[in-house]
Amino acid sequence: MTPSPYRFAVVGATAVAALWMYIDRVCVSTVAGDIQRDLGLSKWERGFALGAFFYTYALFQMPVGALADRGGPRRVLVACIVGWSVVTALTGFVGGFASLFLARLALGVAEAGAYPAAAALVKGWAAPAERGLFSGIVAAGGRVGGAVAPFLTRWLTVALVGVGAGWLAVESGGKNWRAVFVLYGACGLAVAVLFRAAVRDAPGAVRPAGRWAWADAGRGLAVLARSRNMWLFAGTQFGINIAWAFLVTKLPEYLEKLNVPDDEVGVMQSAVLGIGATGMLAGGYLTDALRRRLGPRRGRSLPLGVALVGCAVACAAVAPLTDPWTVVLVLGAMAFLVDFGNPAVWSFAQDVGGRNVGAALGWGNTWGNLAAGLSPVLLTAVEDVAGWPAVFLTCSGSFVAAACCGLFLDASTPLDAETVGP
Repeated sequence: MTPSPYRFAVVGATAVAALWMYIDRVCVSTVAGDIQRDLGLSKWERGFALGAFFYTYALFQMPVGALADRGGPRRVLVACIVGWSVVTALTGFVGGFASLFLARLALGVAEAGAYPAAAALVKGWAAPAERGLFSGIVAAGGRVGGAVAPFLTRWLTVALVGVGAGWLAVESGGKNWRAVFVLYGACGLAVAVLFRAAVRDAPGAVRPAGRWAWADAGRGLAVLARSRNMWLFAGTQFGINIAWAFLVTKLPEYLEKLNVPDDEVGVMQSAVLGIGATGMLAGGYLTDALRRRLGPRRGRSLPLGVALVGCAVACAAVAPLTDPWTVVLVLGAMAFLVDFGNPAVWSFAQDVGGRNVGAALGWGNTWGNLAAGLSPVLLTAVEDVAGWPAVFLTCSGSFVAAACCGLFLDASTPLDAETVGP
């Protein structure tokens, strides 16, 4: 059967949705200093607010991923886009730590199912030998959004001064971060409309009978918890995100510590994330090529494990550096290697997941985002006790642990085969 060319439109539309998801996710850290000053937050309140997103984002990954497996990924993705866009717009109206913290928790809930559903959608349209590349394209959309967000957000905070009415027109220090959130929310709702019109679930996709087969979904989650492979997957994601979350939470703070002018912080953060995004397509192409040549086991685990060892080296190399642009280049190399391995992460979940692809990726993402929520608090504590060099050495050690787990992942063993009884 000849693959439908429509699959490229599906992948492209999903990449655009991922782009807006990351813009809404990353923009908060870019203006965190302005929010902290305007709302009178302490350093710890700032850290807890930034980390709050990751806890609900983690906890809702598996249930919403299972919902996408059973109810169809398209409808779940549309609901996610609408949800996170509304929450982003409401963030422009927060008045203190409590409302900001709640907004971040709500954003985590709204975005939680997006990537698990996207993984299920991609699997439905892609041949096994295309999964890495197609997954890389979708994930690259997110990373491009993350790279664009700091620069675009910094620019808009100035450009939107005086725009709006009442609270949205309030500026502080020549900036208007509140109107930025409302604008991003409105753009996200437009993306939801376009996505719903352009995307369909895979041809021939069959949904289980009943009320989205909740009992069957529960059995699928039980299968994940009994799998050695899935626990290695969890360890890989946990180690990666302790370190990677630094880039979207504490990097602006570190650049300010290096006396980088305020108008250059967004440019530098965008540069790091932009360099990283270029790794997605290369990593997707390589993992597919290695899968064809070496088989699914080494084709997925080898590029991931080697990339994570390189990340550990890059983080350790940052510790003694003091020149801001040198720091940006080395962290950019680290971000590139993380993103280079990311298509192998998605493809692993698609290879082993069977009917539970969304739940399988959600399992790994749950543990990864629990780590990302812990990251700004943990790294702030390390900074207080031992200074910034120790922060980077902690990140390096976390990547080593992730590499040890990633090298033992086995994409040749489907979940059902691994956990079936004698």
